[in-house]
Amino acid sequence: MQISFFAKIVLFLTLYCISDLSIKNNILRKVIKRANSSKKV
Repeated sequence: MQISFFAKIVLFLTLYCISDLSIKNNILRKVIKRANSSKKV
């Protein structure tokens, strides 16, 4: 039980970190696109 419970916690943390990183990457991409479009104008 303890091993499976610990595995669930680790899995949840990894999924949370991955989702958080993907959100940050999307925000960075949007900011970079806006900066590039503003530079072109």
